[in-house]
Amino acid sequence: MKPHWSHTPLLLTTALLASSLLTAWMAVQGFYINMCLAALLTLGIAWAVCRYMKRTSRLMEQFVQSVRYSEFPEAFGSNRTTHQGLPPELLDSMQEALEHYRNNLQQKESRLLYLQALANHIDTAILVYTPEGNIEWMNHAATYLLATAVNEQQAETWVLKAPKTIDDLHHFHPDLPKQLRALHPDSLQVLQVKQQEELTQLALSGMEFILQGRHLTIASLKNIHSALDNQETQAWQKLIRVLTHEIMNSITPIVSLAELMERQINQLPVDEQDKEDMRQMLATIARRGLALTHFVDSYREVSHLPQPLLQPLDATSLLEDVLRFMQTTANDLHLNLPPAPLRLLADKGQIEQVLINLIKNARENDAQYITLSAGITPTGRTFLRVTDNGTGIDPEVQERIFIPFFSTKPGGSGIGLTLARQIMHQHGGCIDVRSCPGEGSTFTLLFPYHT
Repeated sequence: MKPHWSHTPLLLTTALLASSLLTAWMAVQGFYINMCLAALLTLGIAWAVCRYMKRTSRLMEQFVQSVRYSEFPEAFGSNRTTHQGLPPELLDSMQEALEHYRNNLQQKESRLLYLQALANHIDTAILVYTPEGNIEWMNHAATYLLATAVNEQQAETWVLKAPKTIDDLHHFHPDLPKQLRALHPDSLQVLQVKQQEELTQLALSGMEFILQGRHLTIASLKNIHSALDNQETQAWQKLIRVLTHEIMNSITPIVSLAELMERQINQLPVDEQDKEDMRQMLATIARRGLALTHFVDSYREVSHLPQPLLQPLDATSLLEDVLRFMQTTANDLHLNLPPAPLRLLADKGQIEQVLINLIKNARENDAQYITLSAGITPTGRTFLRVTDNGTGIDPEVQERIFIPFFSTKPGGSGIGLTLARQIMHQHGGCIDVRSCPGEGSTFTLLFPYHT
């Protein structure tokens, strides 16, 4: 359908052409007075055409600028006086076009903000980069994971410096830039990164796409270390549940029968010496059965650990409470408190139990100096730490100290560190150990990010 606003320029053009022809005809016929009047009319129409074209040009320029800079002034409506002389239909059409463009732009911006919020919410690190290696975008998880801690102007203030290119990621892992450049859509690689406070295993995968003629690559880095630890812990929990159930089902009737037979010994037709020997044997069976029952009950703590009751805690107060509770006449406990207040989200009772177990282990390993400390890692994670100068742990033993039933101490149950690891997993964190034989050990409790 032909728009109504096109009638005005058509009428002006027709009038200009008609008046020009009329002026020329009158000049040929010798009607000079009428010719002058027709010439004046022609000039008036020409001035109206120029004025219309100027207003239209100004209007189109304003329209283009509004579209270019996404500015939407409501100045194109027919009820406005800033564009007098222009067809109302043209003004209304422009205003309607801008409204339609604004609505579409708002929808796309809302969708983009939604997708960015969704990408920032997940715990998988995602970064987008060009074939030249320039990083276009990364989510919050990638910023936390890949940002490098730098010391500005050799001061005591450490800040996180976000990478600009994939070559900057060699501070995080020396092989990561090369693997990102050679990343294929169907490839899956595993990186093992030893950062300052924790061991991280990352699954690297990616995909390629074209956006407005530009080739881009999306790479994802998923921390699978905690997932593997959780799966291992769940497997041990299932095994412990099965073992404790079967052992209890077998031991309970044995203890009951031993106690019952001990009460019926007097009715047997044997001499007193034989009865006494039988009583001692049955008492031994019952005693060992009860000891085994208590042993199994201790492992039920690992498989039935209650969920932590998280609440904001002050790290200084937490460590001071543990110090008062565990300090002895040996005066081997010391504090290294953070200079500024440090808060963490944790279950106070469970974290205190972990610290107490670590202090007991240090004392059993002949530690004479034990330090409790707290702080923030260069990547922004809160930590609590127990450092001692004991006998240390052999490297081949360090990988097994968190396994249930494993203990290097005679008569040890192997439950203390297992329980500590389980508690930290339920807090969304982890526990890390660094030790050197003869030089002592350092156990670090790492808590998750809380933004």
